Amino acid sequence: MKQVRMPLKGIAFTLLAATLVTSCKKKDDPAPPPPPARNATMQFVHASPKTGELTADINGKKHQDKLKFLGQSNGYIPVPADKEAVLKFLLDGSKLIVDGKYALTDKVSYSLFVYDTLLNNKVKALLLTDDRSSPAKGKSNVRFLHLSPDATAVDIDVFKNKDSLRLVSNATYVGDKPDIKSLSVFKSVAAGDYHVKVKTKVGGKETTILDIPIVKLEDGKVATLYLSGLAKGTGTTKVALQVSQHK
Repeated sequence: MKQVRMPLKGIAFTLLAATLVTSCKKKDDPAPPPPPARNATMQFVHASPKTGELTADINGKKHQDKLKFLGQSNGYIPVPADKEAVLKFLLDGSKLIVDGKYALTDKVSYSLFVYDTLLNNKVKALLLTDDRSSPAKGKSNVRFLHLSPDATAVDIDVFKNKDSLRLVSNATYVGDKPDIKSLSVFKSVAAGDYHVKVKTKVGGKETTILDIPIVKLEDGKVATLYLSGLAKGTGTTKVALQVSQHK
């Protein structure tokens, strides 16, 4: 068998050429695209009576919008989906009054309610999952939160033409350990303009504490009704029924 011998210079040249070709291929190959961002969306609601303007801080980044009592953020904002997202609220831009870690899921919407009165320079925060899917035609999806710390349990009756419905029965203040799963659930009701009465019962005696001529539950909308303020409050801190829109 005839053997082919290659001089050392030829071998070196061949190896160098192969290296250059491989190097060129690596340079020409496009870099792999970065993984898509994993974001949840969130809105904030300020329901803490006698507490001043709040600034949200998300993972060390301050949100520009300042929240006043009974105010909410201007729509939903993207928030990194993280097992330990750090959400803080600062009073007057500097005093830390809420500091919590929350597990957020990609492509899920949330509402964070700041509530209760200041105690030891802290207030409470409630993070709920928001189902923003469209209600059936002619329907509105609603849920209720009792966020008035000194008000007793309430019933809510709604009236439309000759029809009436007990929308909420014996709802108590959400307190220190709210049932997040049950509070997140929305109820489907017929859309329309409702006459609303919020009632309490003490010693067997029923008292209407709020009589609201019209509350609009719009077709195709999703909303949270929440009891705000204080039973003994005055002005803007008086007990009232608020509507927070999600869709």
